[in-house]
Amino acid sequence: MQIAMGIRRLTFVLLLACLPALSCAASVLVAIKGMDFHPSTVTVAPGTTVIWTNDDSFPHSTTSDTKVWDSGLLDPGNSYSHTFDKTGAYSYHCAIHSFMTGAVVVK
Repeated sequence: MQIAMGIRRLTFVLLLACLPALSCAASVLVAIKGMDFHPSTVTVAPGTTVIWTNDDSFPHSTTSDTKVWDSGLLDPGNSYSHTFDKTGAYSYHCAIHSFMTGAVVVK
């Protein structure tokens, strides 16, 4: 009887410890400011959502070089997110300012 209670208690404690990992998806923030992406390269695990926020004073975009995603124009203060499920390297740019480039590496 005591062994069964101990096993149930241990199972409950382990379940509680795992809940935060199960209920919270990972996310990474990228700021668009000063005509650049900050940071310009992020390395994430599969299932991570990258959120780009335009902190500049004019519109920008986050546009995949291979057409995986396209935020369209993001006015100042607006955000766009994309979840990366597959491993690989994903280069992107601003459609208006092509010299603004970045990358998401999924490992």
